Order: sequence, then C-alpha cells, then structure tokens
Amino acid sequence: MPGWLGNGALPVVAGVAAGVVAWLHGHREQAPMVIAGVVMIAVRMMPFAWPRRVRQAHVARRADHPELYAMVDEVARTLGVRRPSRVCFMAVAESAAFRLGPRRTELWIGLPYAMGFDRAELRGVIAFELALLEACRTRPLAALLELWASVPIRKDAVRAEVAAVVKALMLRADEAGCLVSDRRTIATALLRGALLPHSLDWFAGRYAAFLPGFGLFAVDLYQGWRWKVFEDDLPARLTPRYRELYAADPSRHGFMLDRIAELGAAPDEPLRPAEDPIVRALHPAVEERFARWLLRDHTAGRTVYWSVDFADMPFSVWDALVEQGHDSVLRAVAHLSGRPDPALDDLMEIVASGRIEELQWEHGEEPCTHPSPGVCALFPVLHRTLRMRGYTYVNALRHRELAGPDGNVVDVVRLAQAIERGDRPPQTLVPATAS
Repeated sequence: MPGWLGNGALPVVAGVAAGVVAWLHGHREQAPMVIAGVVMIAVRMMPFAWPRRVRQAHVARRADHPELYAMVDEVARTLGVRRPSRVCFMAVAESAAFRLGPRRTELWIGLPYAMGFDRAELRGVIAFELALLEACRTRPLAALLELWASVPIRKDAVRAEVAAVVKALMLRADEAGCLVSDRRTIATALLRGALLPHSLDWFAGRYAAFLPGFGLFAVDLYQGWRWKVFEDDLPARLTPRYRELYAADPSRHGFMLDRIAELGAAPDEPLRPAEDPIVRALHPAVEERFARWLLRDHTAGRTVYWSVDFADMPFSVWDALVEQGHDSVLRAVAHLSGRPDPALDDLMEIVASGRIEELQWEHGEEPCTHPSPGVCALFPVLHRTLRMRGYTYVNALRHRELAGPDGNVVDVVRLAQAIERGDRPPQTLVPATAS
C-alpha cells in the first residue's frame, strides 16, 4: 500500500468520499457531519482491521534523558567522531549504531544494557559502537560485518577468514572503549555484555514464554528480569554455563572471552549488580510494549485473556512448567534404564554413577542457572515431588525455594547438589514416587 494511503490516511479518504456522496445527493448541510462521523468510526475501527505492529525501539528524547545524551556527546567528542543524531532504546540486550545518511547516525542501546551496566561500563559500550561504526565507513567492511551478523556461513574456510576480520574490528573498537574507561572496566563490561543477553533469554524462557499457552501475559517482564539480576544474582549463576557454551563455539558468542584476554585485565567475577545504571526503568507502557515484541513469536495466533503481574500468577501455572521438565527427564530415564515406570531413585542412581551425560533430554545448548547437568536433571523431579508433599512457593520469581507445611524452607538446587555428591535426601522430604 502506498505510504500516503497508510492507516492514518484511510479514515480521512473514507470520510471525504462519504461527504462527497452526501453533497451530490443534496444533503449539503449534513456533509461535514457525515465526514466527521465516518472518520471517527473508521479511526476507532482501524486497530481491528489493521493491528499496529509492536515496535522494538523507543526514542530516548534528549529532554527526558539529558545524562544519557551528555554521556554520548562526551564519548563522541573524545573519539573525534560525529555524535549520533538520535538515541533509541530497544527491547533486546544488545547495542548498535547505524548510518542513516551522509551526516545522520543513530545509536540504539538495549534497555537491559541501559539498566544493567554501570555508567563507566556503558561509556565503554557507547565508545565501542561509535568506533565500530566509524571503522565500517567503507562499503566492503560494512557489508562484511552485516554478513557476519545476519547469515550463517557454512564453509569453514570462508567463515574463518570473515571471523578473523570481524574479530580484528572488534578488538580495535574495544581499544576505543579504553579511551573513555579503564581497561578493567571495559573487561567487566564485556563479560556483563555477554551475560545480560543470556539472562534475559533465560528469564523470558523460564518465566514468560509459555504463559500465552495459558491465555496469560506477564506485563512486568522487564521488572521481573531486573529483580532476578539485582536481587537474585542471575548473571553470576549463569556464568559457569556461559563458559561451557563459549568453549564450544567462541565465534557464536562474539569472541567475548578472547577480547577480554586481549585487554590484559581481569574482569570482576562473579559480577556484582550495577550500582549506578543511567536508567532505572522506562514508563510501564513502554516496557509492556517491549515485552510484547520480545514474546511476539509466543503470542502469535494465541488469544491472551489476562495480562497479569508475576506476583499474581497462579502457582498452578508454575507447576505446569515444572511438570513438563519432570516428565521429560523421567522419559529420558526410562529410555536409558529400560524401566517403563522410573522414579526419583532411578534418576539418583544415574547421577551417582556418573552417567548423566548419557541422559538424552532437553538440556541442550541453552543458558542454564544450574551448576551441573546432574543438578539440572534432578531439579524438576525433586521440585514436583516436594510440591506433591505440600511444599509451596516462597517467592514468585525464586522457584528454587519451597516452604514445607511446618515452615522449613528447602533450596531445591542445594538439595540436588547434595544428592549429586552422593548424599541421600531426607525420606520425609523426597520419597521415591513413580511418575
């Protein structure tokens, strides 16, 4: 559809057409009223006829975020590059700079970055993006970087050559970051930049992505994620798994650990939450829009009946997710052990015998907060067993803690770790039950 005849113009065209018809039929006095009425009705109906696409970006106006713009201007001045024409927040945990024209550029900062980085670290992130944009002024380099970011390269030799060029560009941009922050801060920012996307992916997958299947949508997805990062050490608990995934394919993870090594400075580890982020939160309506964009694939074709906060989520919803993991693990136990109706004892035997790597279930190559595959497999089975014995959730966003009928609190992850070491769980807590 031509741009001039978009959703905003159609009601006007429809109203004018209706007015012309009224005029031609002799209703000249009523024509203006007909036009206004048709336009009002059409405007009200347009969202149903052409649903507005949920956008992943939000313009950060200079008047609303003067400190952020002052930081961006300072970094651009230090690097000797043109300051961005506009700064936008985006839904994902990433950052990017774009050239929109000969004298117009745009900087995008992921909302998780703006909320999750200390200011000194964010200064390094901004320097990296502006330096990378400046380095890719030539069309071949810009095309090469876009190719690397968007298209999987199948041929090993070609992928290795492109990776070498991309890595060199990133190392140069990291050095630009060192011009506005110290090397250790940049190293910490790189590690944080690696873990924040994993933390958002993990949180969305664990707490929000399956909710549309129940007709629910969590409007406070970003608020919940912030709580997990700042109050529950989510990035630190993801670090061991991230290092495992990185060792399997460094290029898939942006060469982060290699780039940290090149800086010659050890980052803070485990990472503490940011103490002075430049943005604490955006307007709830913007964060809800970002959440809808982030979960767009999970809500597509589904009817969401209720938009709820995590605190108001029924426990049965969380139980359904845990039960999926429970059933998946025990199916894998049945396949490995040959027993048609396995129980917790069978899983504990597999873990204790060191055969957990033989267990084929959906652990895969995803981010995980559990310290080992054995704990990851034990968790849903122990959790469901405890729930069947009357234990309940302590916190809507900390599922690993369950409180018993007498008030005692069990950390299911620590219980799984004890079992992995060879300890037997208290019989009163986790009796062996069939699935």
